[in-house]
Amino acid sequence: MGGRVREMRALRSMSRRELAQRSGLSERYVAQIEAGKGNVSIVRLLRIALVFRCG
Repeated sequence: MGGRVREMRALRSMSRRELAQRSGLSERYVAQIEAGKGNVSIVRLLRIALVFRCG
């Protein structure tokens, strides 16, 4: 899943910081998601998905 988030971000030429700001998450948390570490809630995934959908 983290790889997919990274791929979607790269396709939009979006920095990790920009994704974090737009989704309301910390940059560190986005990095953890991309690295496949920790548990990701569906709510936070939805916030990221909405950034990609609207971005």
